[in-house]
Amino acid sequence: MDTSYIGLTLQIIFVLFITLLNSFRIYILNYYSVYPPAIFELSLGIISMLLGVHGLIKRKKVMISSLVILFGILICLYFMFVYLLPEAGIPPEIPWLYSEMKYSE
Repeated sequence: MDTSYIGLTLQIIFVLFITLLNSFRIYILNYYSVYPPAIFELSLGIISMLLGVHGLIKRKKVMISSLVILFGILICLYFMFVYLLPEAGIPPEIPWLYSEMKYSE
């Protein structure tokens, strides 16, 4: 199987995870922690993006590889907006920069 198709499969898993399997995702968020779904989603984005870059370097399925890279970047941006940025005064789900800003004021 071509690496671009593996990246595309990982992105389909991501879309299914945030749509059809959202109840499972919420169960994990409520009863365990925010970190397992966040790391899973970020790893899907990074791995699929790297597989797209590999496909682009090998010049196999250039159009699909480009789309896989683009959607991988969008998944990483989704991670940043959902988990790392505060919203309307509410601290972010994963406190990384907010805690430093809070103490510096």
